Amino acid sequence: MKISAFPTLLLLIVAAAIGYLAYDIANSKADPNDIVVGIGTGVSILLTLGCVLGVSIEDGRKNVNLKAWSITAFIVVTIINLCFAVIGVSMPYYLIVLALTLVIHLWVVWKLSKIKNV
Repeated sequence: MKISAFPTLLLLIVAAAIGYLAYDIANSKADPNDIVVGIGTGVSILLTLGCVLGVSIEDGRKNVNLKAWSITAFIVVTIINLCFAVIGVSMPYYLIVLALTLVIHLWVVWKLSKIKNV
């Protein structure tokens, strides 16, 4: 696995912007956990979109599988975060759903990088 520096830097900016958007949406609803939503969104966007833009695997098939899985995880995580920001955050539910989603994503990425033949 290789990590590219410039796309990762751009990705940090995008993740911070989307995290601030989620924070602003939650803040407009007077949610007391708006900071957690902003940070959680930024971190989850960084982890999922990071595998799309910043990481590449030498094997072409594994790389395509990594990108497809990461785009799917990015869409799911974005929908989850924006729903919690708009509807309101119950802290235990938000943390459990976000943690399980990110653990599943990172586990699949790790398994994809370790697999011998695709």
